[in-house]
Amino acid sequence: MTLASSLNREAACGQNWDAIVIGAGPAGAVAARQLAQQKLRTLLIERKTFPRYKVCGCCLNQRAIDALQQIGLGQLLDSTGAVPLNQFRMQYQGRETSVTLPGGLAITREVFDTRLVQSAIEAGADFLQDTTATLLNDAEETGLRSVVLSAQGQTVGTASAKVILAADGLGHPSLQNCPGFDMQVAADSRIGVGAAFAANEDSSYPAGLIHMAIHRSGYVGLVRVEGENLNLAAAIDRDFIKQCAGPADAVLQILRESGSPVLPEMTESSFKGTLPVTRKTLRPVGKRLFVLGDAAGYLEPFTGEGMANAITEGVAVAQLVPEGLRHWDSAVEQKWLSTHYALTDGRLFWCRWLTRLLRSPIAVGWGLRLFHLFPGMARPIVARLNH
Repeated sequence: MTLASSLNREAACGQNWDAIVIGAGPAGAVAARQLAQQKLRTLLIERKTFPRYKVCGCCLNQRAIDALQQIGLGQLLDSTGAVPLNQFRMQYQGRETSVTLPGGLAITREVFDTRLVQSAIEAGADFLQDTTATLLNDAEETGLRSVVLSAQGQTVGTASAKVILAADGLGHPSLQNCPGFDMQVAADSRIGVGAAFAANEDSSYPAGLIHMAIHRSGYVGLVRVEGENLNLAAAIDRDFIKQCAGPADAVLQILRESGSPVLPEMTESSFKGTLPVTRKTLRPVGKRLFVLGDAAGYLEPFTGEGMANAITEGVAVAQLVPEGLRHWDSAVEQKWLSTHYALTDGRLFWCRWLTRLLRSPIAVGWGLRLFHLFPGMARPIVARLNH
């Protein structure tokens, strides 16, 4: 799908925008669509060219699907070839256990994000891709915030809006010139690693299965996505990657030691990485500024919790923006802090618990034994992550 917008960068600098959304992942694209549906003049900016690869587990859990249905995007994934998910399998040192999933889909971010952006354009949002936006630490007096637009290293101009939404992912580079928005990175934060492969028909990773290979230094998740492809996403200790001389060797070692089948086509050039992933922005709001999605904080998620958080935050922030347009004050900021906590931070108990468990070989061993002997123990955890 080719994304088209009649607006160019120079024209964007001459418009009076209600909202500028920086970052066209699920959080930003959903927010832009919801704002445009309210007839607000909305500009969505993305620094990459779509479709683009993204390191991600590529899983939409039932909570994410329900959120899409609630805003009228239930048909968004029709005809994409998204793969229904029904099972979650964990493997550690040759032991394995499986848990039934209550629903979900596997789909690449190339396809999913492009569909979301197209829905924003169809709702009336303008879209600029291959464009970098950097928020200025500008005046409080004017009732506007400004962003500098640049492309291929060259400044194009400055665009202004009454409200800015920063949804530009880990590290939120759009806020680099604004003090007070540094991210707190966990000391033991792992690196995200991803790759995509063609899946053979006799693959040990069948459609409908999320496979997680667990290791004391990280884990590797594999899932079939549309087009008979296999998506790999991993979270690995930084020291272990250095010890293994690169992410490909680290992934191979984790697969081998867990007892998981190895993919012979893996090469170092196949992999892309991320910044350290476990991090948070201590105060994801500022004067006429909302920070959302991964830009607000990220904890190693499971079975699609990350994209569910992004979608629900995109919907919620769009409901709050009109109030900020009428009158911005500390009450608006406090409402976003409370909403963000309720939708993400407050829901991450099980993610935090599972993250700690996966770092303990003894806990993993006992956990897999218990889940294997008593499958019902895992169901409340999976259900909590999906709703």
